[in-house]
Amino acid sequence: MKLSIFSNLKKALFVVTLIVLLSTLSFAGVTYKDGKVIFTFKAQANVVYLAGTFNNWSPIAWAMKLVDGVWTYEAELKPGTYQYKFVIDGKTWKEDPEAPAYVDDGFGGKNGIFTLTDDGKIVAPEGTTQAQTQQGGKKYILNEKRENTIFVDADGYVIIRYYNKDAKQPYIAGSFNNWKADDTPLYFIEDGWWEAVLELQPGVYEYKFVVDGNWIPDPNAFAYTDDGFGGLNAVIEVAREGGKLVVKAPATAVKEGKQEEAKVEEKKPVATVGKVTPGLSVVDGKVVFAVKKENAQEAYLAGSFNGWNPRAQKMQLIDGYWVTTLALQPGVHKYKFVFVIGGNDVWEEDPLAPAYEPDGFGGKNGVFKLVEKDGKLAIEGVESQAGGLPVKGKYEFTYSFKLDATKYLVFTGAPTTKLTLMFVPNSDITVSLVYGGATVDSALFNLKNDKLNVGFHYKTPWNLPAGTKAKDTGLVFSYKVMEKVSVIFGLGYTSNKLPMVGGLEYNCLTLVAASDYYATGYSVAARYDIEKPFGLSVEGLYNLANSSYYVAMSFSTEQFAIYGNFDGSKLFTEAKTEIFGFGLYANGTYTLGSTNYAVYGQISVDKYKFGIGYEKSSTTNAVSVVLGRFDNVYDVKLTIKNTNLQNIMGATTLTLSGVVSF
Repeated sequence: MKLSIFSNLKKALFVVTLIVLLSTLSFAGVTYKDGKVIFTFKAQANVVYLAGTFNNWSPIAWAMKLVDGVWTYEAELKPGTYQYKFVIDGKTWKEDPEAPAYVDDGFGGKNGIFTLTDDGKIVAPEGTTQAQTQQGGKKYILNEKRENTIFVDADGYVIIRYYNKDAKQPYIAGSFNNWKADDTPLYFIEDGWWEAVLELQPGVYEYKFVVDGNWIPDPNAFAYTDDGFGGLNAVIEVAREGGKLVVKAPATAVKEGKQEEAKVEEKKPVATVGKVTPGLSVVDGKVVFAVKKENAQEAYLAGSFNGWNPRAQKMQLIDGYWVTTLALQPGVHKYKFVFVIGGNDVWEEDPLAPAYEPDGFGGKNGVFKLVEKDGKLAIEGVESQAGGLPVKGKYEFTYSFKLDATKYLVFTGAPTTKLTLMFVPNSDITVSLVYGGATVDSALFNLKNDKLNVGFHYKTPWNLPAGTKAKDTGLVFSYKVMEKVSVIFGLGYTSNKLPMVGGLEYNCLTLVAASDYYATGYSVAARYDIEKPFGLSVEGLYNLANSSYYVAMSFSTEQFAIYGNFDGSKLFTEAKTEIFGFGLYANGTYTLGSTNYAVYGQISVDKYKFGIGYEKSSTTNAVSVVLGRFDNVYDVKLTIKNTNLQNIMGATTLTLSGVVSF
């Protein structure tokens, strides 16, 4: 009987051991079998995705399968080193608790990391251990002179206090808020004491105080580490012990000689946003992203620059727009916005993106190219449309009616339409065609490289001084002979002559001389342009044969713009500005030596506009009213015009017109 009991006990222990062993093997984070890397993860979730360096950190590209309660994904990978994370229900990023090793993810957490060897083994990267990689290889120095100003309150919030009786409004910035200098303010307590209230998960975090423009490490931090700029970051570890959160120095922190005093440093450059510009812009050398989403509780920016991490870049709500800034290197960048609506992550493309490309999931990513020109960064579109063809364009239409006493509304003729197509395969080639019905109304072809610019224009003026007075068909060549000097030569089209133009472009000044290019005989023309600190353009034309002339000027700032031109007989002016969210626009035309003039004014708010105009000539007095709606895709307006207020039905026309961009 004893032998039987002992035998059964050995069998039971064997079974238990086998179960434990199989369980360990089943839940190992990364294994290799039959030419595939197998990822496993145990979690309560509706769906789990695998994201990592092998799929550009896409949070929705690789959906894992639930097999016997374990989420599994098999991937064919080449030998090499990879980082990864799991994305739970499309919104919660979680490191693999069974990863071979870890590295700092740059956002206060960690990524799993492994190396796949040529012989099919999964190992930690050479020269590292799990303990080292968990801390990203950083060296933490204990602060032995600290006072106890950091603790966890009764509600589980981490409290970090700071004393400065002269501070106006200090902030705290760190790996927990992507080092946003003005995202997390400190709250004033009393007698010069301030405190930060942070909701932090277990992990190691680095931080600094931002005090009136200065970045200062916490003098009472648990530890310090090199910030990469010759100074120090304060360091804190949040851990869970006995079911409660605690704060302490990182476990790997060490004493090291004489403790360096925390240095006060110059503020790192942070782009400031004054008046919000929707879409993309460059401010103080950083790219500013701004988008409107009224029903979003939070918003984030995800893209190729941050591994498509939906929580890497939090946006701030400023003047009704979600705004954030990034310091990016020149190159092509792709992005999307992640809006938190009703607790769910909603990925959407930027409606004002310079260009788009398919995202591989039935939608599209915004795309832009960041370039450096004359030492400054600028944004260019990368013409990559959903169908893969780099084409953009617009469709314009006009329908005209007149009121009739018996038929009420009558067409005054066939509708007019215009289709513009622009093909830009790269930044060096531009082809534009404008169709009016089945015929080509105008065309443009532009080919350029670093020095040479060649253009063919058909029934559309080239960008020369007084271009509206120049030949609308011809060839133009521009060649850069020095850094800021280009030579210009052009040929126009006339049936019985060969119009010519030639000149120089130096920095902001363009000067040309022409024969039969602007008007019969010889002419000279010039233009001067500047962009900073305000926009200014002045151009003029003088014809030596008949002493005719033309002058034009434009002036613009961020608040308003004004333009005017005069050709010796007719004066035209226009102005526009924006005040308290209202867009104001006005223009006027006056012919010297006559009673002919026209004025028009318009106000726009949000996506709507209202305008009114008056025209007077020797034969007609006309009043017009304009009602319209617009956005970045379309602009539609209804114009009601009356030439005799005493005859409404017989002297009123209605014109419906618009532009649709694509």
